[in-house]
Amino acid sequence: MSAPIIAFDAIRFAYQLDPILDNFSWQWPAAQHIAILGGNGAGKTTLAKLITDKLRANQGRITYAAELGPDDIAHISFDLHRELMEHDRRFDDSETRDDAFDVGTPVRNIILQGQTANDEFEILCQRLGISHILDQGIRFISTGESRKTLLARALLAKPAALILDNPFEGLDIKAQAEMRAMLDELLLSPTPLILLTKDASDIPDAIDAVYTMAQGKILGQCSAAEAKQASAALHHYAKPLPIVDAPAHPNDTALLELRNINVNFRGKQVLSDINWRLMPNQHCCISGPNGAGKSTLLGLLCGENDKAYGQEVYLFGKRRGSGESIWEVKALFGLLNTSMQMSNLKRTKVIDVVASGLFDSVGLYTDYSESQRQTLVAWLNALELLPLKEQRFDRLSFGEQRMVLLARAMVKSPRILILDEPCIGLDNEQKSRLLGAVDQIAAHGQTRMLFVSHRSEEVPECINQFMDLVPASQGGYTAQIREF
Repeated sequence: MSAPIIAFDAIRFAYQLDPILDNFSWQWPAAQHIAILGGNGAGKTTLAKLITDKLRANQGRITYAAELGPDDIAHISFDLHRELMEHDRRFDDSETRDDAFDVGTPVRNIILQGQTANDEFEILCQRLGISHILDQGIRFISTGESRKTLLARALLAKPAALILDNPFEGLDIKAQAEMRAMLDELLLSPTPLILLTKDASDIPDAIDAVYTMAQGKILGQCSAAEAKQASAALHHYAKPLPIVDAPAHPNDTALLELRNINVNFRGKQVLSDINWRLMPNQHCCISGPNGAGKSTLLGLLCGENDKAYGQEVYLFGKRRGSGESIWEVKALFGLLNTSMQMSNLKRTKVIDVVASGLFDSVGLYTDYSESQRQTLVAWLNALELLPLKEQRFDRLSFGEQRMVLLARAMVKSPRILILDEPCIGLDNEQKSRLLGAVDQIAAHGQTRMLFVSHRSEEVPECINQFMDLVPASQGGYTAQIREF
């Protein structure tokens, strides 16, 4: 019998005094493609970081197969995306440039890592559908595009083994199909693969074995079919939420309206002739391919994008640019998106991250009152985050961070809650809790939802309007509206 790719023997790993893995023993069998299935906090990413030597065990022994070491194993994750984004921001020289714009590190350079482009590089980029973004900066591409960029980078380096951490999250429907096809190809190759996932439905049938993991322990082993069969649907979360209601808006006046909106960046058309209204009884789901301009459209509404000026963007009956300040606009919106999660919140306590939502700041620079503290605690408690309130944000799992940012978005009781792919990073239980919370907010308050998602099973029940961004004949994307 061949030696395992890697063997863990009585491993202990703890953040400070809190053990993630304790007396952990497990082997990755030789020449096997496996999946590790578990929710947030199960220890999957910690396991991957130990395999790749990004973390060091406190005790125990890790043994690799002959002629294999941690540098030979590639780990593709949101953490890698975050590291690349932070590195890119450190070298942003926009303030000293004549054009006040730094494109940052091009996607091409991220993938090549100093190598020379060749036919293999070109073919790989075509297969992943990223040839058109090779000269764009890593900070200015979508979540799905960044995920495919990291996969191209790993594959071009020809690793001896590969770890994919939730590879389908953030991908649109077309990109999910492309990723599944790529994953099927990888499963036919001799390169051993670990798929880390929260969702059994994402496990390909060709996986050799599925290991279930929870609370830092491997609980058992089964086939992909057995894992899918055992994955029970969860009911939406229904815990009471501390909703502070706002005055109702007149039923015959649109809350938000876009008229003949066109946006282009540096000569490239992004949005074309967008016409749309959100009425007081509506909650809208926005969908479209990665790179279709969904985040650009949201930025026009909530003050994050200056392309709104000079165009017919209406908020609560008033045209943007009619004398309101950016802070007055921001006060109307709560925002939950991936870029917020990638922001520099490393040493910020959870309760302070939530409190920053009161002041629309990244980080907390203003003291909050006792009544505001009670609101913070109420939201943390409602979303089952209260035990984490004194922990550092960067010490939480990706899914826990996402729930903290939902609390941050809601503490000021916004009129519009923007949820830009909010289920990314959440396990099934947390998705259920988030979607249930969204439905409760919609049912019991005046907050209205703008919900971006690529997956129909992740859309809350309150949604009664759909905006699909589709290719426009004149370039860019335009809006098709469906109402129910």
